[in-house]
Amino acid sequence: MNHTHTLFGGKKITVAFEPAPDGTLPTPAEIQVRQIPVREYEAGFLFVDDEPALVGFLCAQKKDWALTLAPESFEEILVTGREVNAKGFFSFCRRRMARNREREADMIGLMATLPADQMKTLTDRGLELQRLSRSPILSPGFVSPPAR
Repeated sequence: MNHTHTLFGGKKITVAFEPAPDGTLPTPAEIQVRQIPVREYEAGFLFVDDEPALVGFLCAQKKDWALTLAPESFEEILVTGREVNAKGFFSFCRRRMARNREREADMIGLMATLPADQMKTLTDRGLELQRLSRSPILSPGFVSPPAR
């Protein structure tokens, strides 16, 4: 990462957008691909598997904004975002993903030691929870994740 990017909190690039439905080309814009502050790591981790949301997050924009970018600009933001955040946000994401994989492996190992009747009970309960999670009825206190 360039030390200047750290000093300025990111890197400015010029992005292009897809043509409007009437065929006109929107004016390119200069945007800041930001260095993600530590206080936003948890929120940003939710977008790691959703590239349009991640692109929006890297630029402090919403996902819908990212979906209007020209493909080359979309890719440039991802590359620049990884460059600017290599030793911060993306290191955090790699560590979190590794811990998640370790926990899953531990759980699978533990499940393999269970008697068949307990395994069936757990499987049935998991299927029931999955069915309920698809229900349009939300539990009291439900807070939706931030939109990007």
